[in-house]
Amino acid sequence: MLLYRILLLLAVACLSIACVPKAQIPVPVLEYGQTEDSGNTDLLIFLRGIGGSHTDFERFGLIDQVRERNLPVDIVIPNAHYGYYKNESLVDRMKEDIIEPAKQRGYERFWIAGFSMGGLGSLFYIREYPEDIEAVMLVSPFMGWGTIRREIKTAGGIRNWNADSSAIDNWQILIWTFVQDYIAAPGNYPPIYMGYGTTDGVTKNGPALLADALPNQRVFTLRGGHNYTTFQALWSKHLDRLESRLADLTPANGQ
Repeated sequence: MLLYRILLLLAVACLSIACVPKAQIPVPVLEYGQTEDSGNTDLLIFLRGIGGSHTDFERFGLIDQVRERNLPVDIVIPNAHYGYYKNESLVDRMKEDIIEPAKQRGYERFWIAGFSMGGLGSLFYIREYPEDIEAVMLVSPFMGWGTIRREIKTAGGIRNWNADSSAIDNWQILIWTFVQDYIAAPGNYPPIYMGYGTTDGVTKNGPALLADALPNQRVFTLRGGHNYTTFQALWSKHLDRLESRLADLTPANGQ
């Protein structure tokens, strides 16, 4: 936990002095199981956090967690670092470089797993293109800094918070007003599932504030911080639900 917080602080300091990684077009990706003859029509998209690398999902065993269950999904992991958030191109790159080409290759259902900052990116995507995504699985999502979290808590939660009276004027307003849109019309968006550690010193109370917008059965917690040990345990719970949903769904190819 301490190491992760140090890395996060270093990343924030780096961002403040303009050493943000350049957003490439197309976004570089890692692919797992995507072969022409795999027969899978479900694609699972992992979105990384601000620290580390998109290679960490394999390094820390989260790809193996999927493989061990023999789930009928292929996996793609874009190197969606902070540069794509800073220049506001993340959603475009996901749509143009991942989702649309995958549709052309025969994929029919898309699932997003967003970790930390990637949770934020997941919500930004379904805000723009809800029809593309079957479901979103959030793991310890980063939902903004202290000021807006205090505003929402002081207001009595996201259902009572008024964006017009906020002292914030940036992406944090955008994402939390989207959460209010989700509350008002959940049927217009894919289901959101969320797991988070109750002793997370990075996301603080952001996930708990978001939980108020979701059905109780789609939220789960465990004692843990902002680290891959906790992420692995949370991801395992998400996979329990994903496995059940895949079993219940009619095969996308109609067979």
